Amino acid sequence: MLVPLCSFAAEGPQPTEQAQALATCHGRYTATVEHSRLVAVENDAAAMRRDLIEALMNTFLAERAGDRTFSIALMRNRVEARSEMRNLFSAATFGQDMRRQRLADGQIRRHLSACDALILGQDVRAF
Repeated sequence: MLVPLCSFAAEGPQPTEQAQALATCHGRYTATVEHSRLVAVENDAAAMRRDLIEALMNTFLAERAGDRTFSIALMRNRVEARSEMRNLFSAATFGQDMRRQRLADGQIRRHLSACDALILGQDVRAF
């Protein structure tokens, strides 16, 4: 009988919705800062938000320091959100289709607005 390689990820309690939202926002703002550097635009506000979210996310990680499954789940969430935002930035900035550019730009704004709401302590169900 073959055991899936990722079966360990299902063990133990999974991160809370709030922890997942912080990881998602950290990934989104990391991609925003990276994109700002790519297009040579200073974006100190995005960098500050990213750093704040990272500090908040690190408190969740510190509370569960011995739980490798927990930290892997958060990092996976962060990496996936970062990848999604990078794709959106690519479409919004370098895409040839104007409609897709507008759609991607709108999605970027919605994602970052949801993260800003999280920072302000509002509902995290927008993720």
